Amino acid sequence: MLSSLTRLALLASLAAGAALAEEDIKVSQQKFPDSDVPVNMVEAVVEAPAADVWAVVSRCADYSKTMPRIVKSKELSRTGDEARGGTVKCEVTAGLPFPLPDLTGITTAVHKVQPGVKYSREWTLVSGDYHLNHGSWTLLAIDGGRKTFVTYKIRVKPKIALPTALISSAQKGTLKDLILRLRETVKKPK
Repeated sequence: MLSSLTRLALLASLAAGAALAEEDIKVSQQKFPDSDVPVNMVEAVVEAPAADVWAVVSRCADYSKTMPRIVKSKELSRTGDEARGGTVKCEVTAGLPFPLPDLTGITTAVHKVQPGVKYSREWTLVSGDYHLNHGSWTLLAIDGGRKTFVTYKIRVKPKIALPTALISSAQKGTLKDLILRLRETVKKPK
């Protein structure tokens, strides 16, 4: 999580109308108790209302178009709706560099919505090419609802023989791209 001083500085720069760039994206890693698999996290501001950002992160069927390294994505089932929340089951395939195989996972995500205020998506692994795949998106409306403070967390351990440090390093490298792609996607005309 951003420190209080960092958060204040970020909000002050937003209030001054500063343009957002890669430097505004904070990537970090946290140890997870009794595990060698850390939590990788990214925090940033997206210059769009939270509902617009939610329209991207809540639709796993479109991840192959909206998220980096996702080569295939499909929504398998949904209860509830985007406006009120619910549960979504998804199948998502992450493309890995050659010679590694792509990884597919089926997850169940709980969506919680406080319209115009807070949106969250938290998923857990059902099955697939992972021992562990757990993560979340949290979107908070800021600046009178004109912008969104985004937090993305992920903790994964694929069923391939790679050191955890290497997997974690690759994830951390992708997190900045994730925010840049999200910013680009919400700017596109609908």
